Amino acid sequence: MILVLNLGLKSLRVVVFDRLGKRVFVASREVETYLDGDRVEQDAEEWWREAIILFREAMEVDAIRTGLSAVTVTTSACNLVCEDEEGGVLGRAMLVADKRAAGEAGELARGGRAGGRMDASMTPPRLQWLRKNEPERWRATRRFLTSNGWLVGRLTGRAVTDPLDAAKAGYDGGAGEYPEELLSSLGIPVDRLTPVVPMLTVAGVVQASVAEAVGLGGREVPVVVTGYDAICGVFGTGGGMEGVVCDVSGTVTSLRVAVASVGAVGDGVQRQWEGATGRYVVGGSNNLGGGLVEWLRQGFYGAEAEAYGIMEREAEAAGPAAGGLVFLPYLMGERAPLWDDESRGVFFGLERRHGRPEMARAVMEGCALATAGLFVPLRAAVGTVERIRLSGGLTRIPLVTQLKADMLGMPVEVNEEFESTALGAAILSWIALGVLSSAEEAAGLIRVRETVWPQARLEGVYRELRELQQDLYAACRPLFARRRKLLAQLPAESVTVVSNL
Repeated sequence: MILVLNLGLKSLRVVVFDRLGKRVFVASREVETYLDGDRVEQDAEEWWREAIILFREAMEVDAIRTGLSAVTVTTSACNLVCEDEEGGVLGRAMLVADKRAAGEAGELARGGRAGGRMDASMTPPRLQWLRKNEPERWRATRRFLTSNGWLVGRLTGRAVTDPLDAAKAGYDGGAGEYPEELLSSLGIPVDRLTPVVPMLTVAGVVQASVAEAVGLGGREVPVVVTGYDAICGVFGTGGGMEGVVCDVSGTVTSLRVAVASVGAVGDGVQRQWEGATGRYVVGGSNNLGGGLVEWLRQGFYGAEAEAYGIMEREAEAAGPAAGGLVFLPYLMGERAPLWDDESRGVFFGLERRHGRPEMARAVMEGCALATAGLFVPLRAAVGTVERIRLSGGLTRIPLVTQLKADMLGMPVEVNEEFESTALGAAILSWIALGVLSSAEEAAGLIRVRETVWPQARLEGVYRELRELQQDLYAACRPLFARRRKLLAQLPAESVTVVSNL
């Protein structure tokens, strides 16, 4: 059995799979997120406290404790943990959606020093921001670690990560090194970044103190370095099969496909070489997918029993295009395909007759439109797409799945296992251990629950809605910077703590 420690943006999960790909255990704990203007943070020590609790719950199952073959960790990329000389955490971790380093990212991009795209979620501009704005924390930090690397370090005593996770700090997988010239020019010592090992490396074993704390006994269980969540999600949703576009929607939506070869890609998506399985992974992630629905629930349905069912029924009743209400879903800025840190959410066309049902429908349509927006540059990059397959927690809302089929104009397959990120991490662990020979063999472990077809009668309506949303974003784009100037004149915001991002 493989135990997966899966850190998302709203919860920490422990998921265990048997050799047939069947989920035999799952438990989760919500983690608190601290929002303060552009800051989006979590407490890494909270991650570890909750991890011990969840790990211990899994070890209470005799079959898991005695049959555990390996442990692996998968988290969001672009989370930054500052660790001191003694291994303690300095301040809260910056999450991927944290935008405080947008100015520094812009300076790097304009100066041409980055050698490619640079945004506020990446490590070099964040470290520049830290050095300028929190110099004491900067000086006291021994290592600037990814969340993947930090958790692997807590498990094994050896903090390491894989090349694709490290790429967010500028690591060049082809050259096998961080960009020392760039980092040195910024005053960032390479030896303070997360050490990198090849994907599917065994980092070590669960160290004795952790094994004792979780009830593992004296067993030496290996910890496998797999990949960050979006990469694992590809292998847990489509098994790495050529031409299968994988939509993994939890708090964010990742839309990616694994291909054997691909040329240059446009600015809207990324191309990453995953050497362990011999595949390029093409696509990207936005800032909020299922997180839009969570925001809708918290803001408009928080006190309702069975809130998800109510919001879905109300959104159904509102009808296509929500009576002319259009939603831009960029509540925390946007990553792929826009790469726009300044963008924010907008309700457009609001009328006196509109109420909660129309807002719910517009938000869900905005969620589907974001997926459609990612699909355009992805298909342009890879050409033929054989099928689209959906997984993740958002698939538990059938209306959103139907809207994605309608917006994409293609049938979508829905996986039986929505814990696809964890399943992908387990599959990669089995490949590392030699239990599976390839990603192709692993594809047989992935089962499709249903296929949802687009409604032809709505093709024209949703084509018009897509075009209207694109024009709305273009019209609003110059106004987002003016909004920031306005915010700068207002009193400082207080910290908001949410338990479900």
